[in-house]
Amino acid sequence: MKIAIIKVVLSISILLLAQPSFATHHETGEKNEKTIIGYDTTEGTKAPLYAGSLDTVAVWIKYMQAHEDNDLNAIRNANAEGFEAWTSDGSFIDSTDAQMTLLKEWFAASDPKWTHMYSIANEFTGKDGKLQQWVTTGWDLVETVDGKKNKRREIFDVLIENGKVKTIYIAARPIPD
Repeated sequence: MKIAIIKVVLSISILLLAQPSFATHHETGEKNEKTIIGYDTTEGTKAPLYAGSLDTVAVWIKYMQAHEDNDLNAIRNANAEGFEAWTSDGSFIDSTDAQMTLLKEWFAASDPKWTHMYSIANEFTGKDGKLQQWVTTGWDLVETVDGKKNKRREIFDVLIENGKVKTIYIAARPIPD
């Protein structure tokens, strides 16, 4: 019994002494730089695109849950001032009010349901010096119209501004049965 207690105390001591090496992997004086994951050229120049905050993904997941729940009030409240969206059929939604009209009709006609596939948080600083936080995310959508199920894969690029959805670009393709 005494040997077992000594082994436990020794093991705990070793773990406590080794703990600082687990806490950080950076050397003293080493820079803690953002990770470049690509480049953005939408403003005509090549700007580094960095890994973004997962908080923006959480905003989008909550937004999509509101769509799943047909909760127009939650969607309205999650939109930023000046909300706009471009849909996969080329339509432009110029305001939250226009979006609410479209969604109310769409939810009633097709009962859309989404399945999350992936989400990537990314960010860059625009020419104006303003940080832009984006989520690129993929979802599978099933709509039921007149008893027939239609499936498609949707890819969203979403600008999150101050924790709200500001801009959405949507691309889609059918998923065969």
